[in-house]
Amino acid sequence: MAGAVVDELAGSALGWGLVITAVVAAGVAAANCSRAGAWWVIPAPPLVVAAVTVAAEELAGGARSHGKGLSTTAAHWAIDAFPAMAAAEVMVIAVLAVRFVRARRSRRNTGT
Repeated sequence: MAGAVVDELAGSALGWGLVITAVVAAGVAAANCSRAGAWWVIPAPPLVVAAVTVAAEELAGGARSHGKGLSTTAAHWAIDAFPAMAAAEVMVIAVLAVRFVRARRSRRNTGT
């Protein structure tokens, strides 16, 4: 949310601030979750980024339309949020893959 706030205060559309904070948050979540919790972390980035995008745009007063205008606004939100969603999802998958490889190596080295 901090990145979205910075982007909104800068007067631009959601951009690098949202992307960077989403990636960092996704990496921290994936690094600290339990093995069972990974199934909850994997689908979370797009949902969380979408919620943050809608909240940031609404709080900034970006959406004042209804009907057809609202669907156009929602499409713009999705377009603005997609890079952050994709980058955060890639980070989650990368961190979980590293954790998986390390766990396999440590099991193989200890002989269990």
